[in-house]
Amino acid sequence: MRKRPRRKNKNNKSSKNILILLILLVLVLFSYFFINNTKKSGEKLISVKSLGSIILIPPSSIPTPALIPTPTPIPLVGFCLNIPVLLYHHVQPQAQAVEKGQTSLSVDNGVFDQQIAYLISSGYTTITAKTLVDALRNKTQLPPKSILVTLDDGYKDNFDYAYPIVQKYRIKVNLLIPTGLLGGSNYMSWDQLREMKNSGLIYLIDHSWSHYSVNYGSADKIKYEINTARQQLQDNTGQTVDIFGYPYGEFNDLDVSILQQEGFVGAFSTIPGHWQCDSFIMALHRTRIGNAPLSYYGL
Repeated sequence: MRKRPRRKNKNNKSSKNILILLILLVLVLFSYFFINNTKKSGEKLISVKSLGSIILIPPSSIPTPALIPTPTPIPLVGFCLNIPVLLYHHVQPQAQAVEKGQTSLSVDNGVFDQQIAYLISSGYTTITAKTLVDALRNKTQLPPKSILVTLDDGYKDNFDYAYPIVQKYRIKVNLLIPTGLLGGSNYMSWDQLREMKNSGLIYLIDHSWSHYSVNYGSADKIKYEINTARQQLQDNTGQTVDIFGYPYGEFNDLDVSILQQEGFVGAFSTIPGHWQCDSFIMALHRTRIGNAPLSYYGL
């Protein structure tokens, strides 16, 4: 007897199709919701390698590319020296910092005195940026426990509170100066800067004319900022200026290229780390200092 052909279960097939459609719908809705939220925040997902895997994260969860604190490369590349560079901004009484809303970038002058005393008692030798850059370029060693002290932005409190301590301990200090701000409210005058420079304890570093973030400028704007400041520093103090400090620590390949074309031989970033190498001589590392003892920062 001839067998009747088996009929396909239309209901099962229909159920599977519905299930597939539901899954696709959920995926579409999820994608729409996720992408829409990302667009609202103005973000695009970034691929990041983490522990050997590629993950997608929004930029808000990491620093902007210009500010990513890239650690000192290990193994070290090129000729390298273990020279900490200490980064300060304001030095003033804590009460004054609170009153002015400057606590995030301020070190109490009493603490600053203790920190410098600690350097001296611990056998550190303060040096200038020129000494460091020349050593890296010429591949020469520096005295053990050499260290740099840098003060950014030319604030008046640097003259009022930091300078007397610099004189007290006779240390070398490097000032990063945005020349267009000098003489303004909260900034030292040209006469005060010259007085500090004439002490023989101060080395000056170009910090742009207006404290402009050169990371975002056109080539012409970058050249104007760095060359105007350099010329003003040289004309007013007599020091040759060929080392730069990036405002806000922000920089890119264009900035580096222009600085080198204009004759600059070194530059300071805000990337943390105690090692300095000729392979990143245009982005030397600095350690931001607060009101903690210097031993807290590995010194």
